[in-house]
Amino acid sequence: MSDAPPLSERPYLILWRAGPGSLHPQAMAGLAQQNFDVAFSWYGDEPPAEADQAVFTHLVKGAKWPGLQATLAQHWDTVSRYQYVWIPDDDLACTPENASRLFAICADLRLELAQPALSHDSYFAHPITLQHPAFQLRFTNFVEIMAPVLSVDFLARVYPTLDGAISGYGLDSLWPRLSALGRLAIVDDTPIRHTRPLGGPNYAFSQKAGRSPLQEDGWVCATHFIESASDQHLSLGGLLQNGDAVCLGASPTELDVMLEAVLASLQPLVAQGRLSAAQLTRYLGHHLAWWQGGEQGRVRYGRQFVRAVLEQALAPAGLHFGTPAARPAVEAGSLARAEMFPSYRAH
Repeated sequence: MSDAPPLSERPYLILWRAGPGSLHPQAMAGLAQQNFDVAFSWYGDEPPAEADQAVFTHLVKGAKWPGLQATLAQHWDTVSRYQYVWIPDDDLACTPENASRLFAICADLRLELAQPALSHDSYFAHPITLQHPAFQLRFTNFVEIMAPVLSVDFLARVYPTLDGAISGYGLDSLWPRLSALGRLAIVDDTPIRHTRPLGGPNYAFSQKAGRSPLQEDGWVCATHFIESASDQHLSLGGLLQNGDAVCLGASPTELDVMLEAVLASLQPLVAQGRLSAAQLTRYLGHHLAWWQGGEQGRVRYGRQFVRAVLEQALAPAGLHFGTPAARPAVEAGSLARAEMFPSYRAH
């Protein structure tokens, strides 16, 4: 463990589970001008060169999630002083300005769990995590554990779920269910780039432990009564680039606005061959099937509740999810840019 500088008054912390070859130096450029501190859960043999800029560096070998669990346990007194903690993988490229902006957006909207969207040139597993340029951000039912931002209260709430985690499979099915609609988001305005193919050393740790990532996912879901398919990812609402707050409400117009914005955002990737037509159709189809009530055609609650819940959750931010009278043009890049919150520009 390295000596650390005195704790600053910055409200946010980036905690990297990282090792040699980590891309963290990109996000640390001009650190003094940003709104966040940094810390390391380091699996390398020697501390990183930037350890003297970190509030702590914890040397711990092994898989990602056992290492993070050990780091959080040992340094919780420090971590708990921050409002938000971002835990990105070390193969994610991010600018310091986007990191600061990401934190500010989470604080403005009082989010519990969020992530930055992945740039269109990223390796990805789930279309919902790709940047949707028609949106500033989207309120979703899914956040990937590759780069979660957690309020410190939510981090304390989910900490017990790290017991037994190796690959982390299943956590991104569980964590959204421990939060609420309007408290989760994927932030499209602060994209990061995933630079390496999916997989990596954590899969070897899973194999050594005798439990595959899929078995780990099944264990988490069985333990927590998660019956529905974990890959039915939904963008339930969001802020368009012009500042309009839209959602999957009860009217067909609301459904159309959301689907048109999603389609406009991702269709160029199909033309580029980076996203298959089947992947995009499946992702869009989840929204239609959910809105109609699934295979049985039954809904547990009227879809107007989506608008009501979002409005209540986001009332402090002044967001109003009115029913659109007509479908606006939502082609990616066609909507005038609207800055919704002053603190977005402050960092």
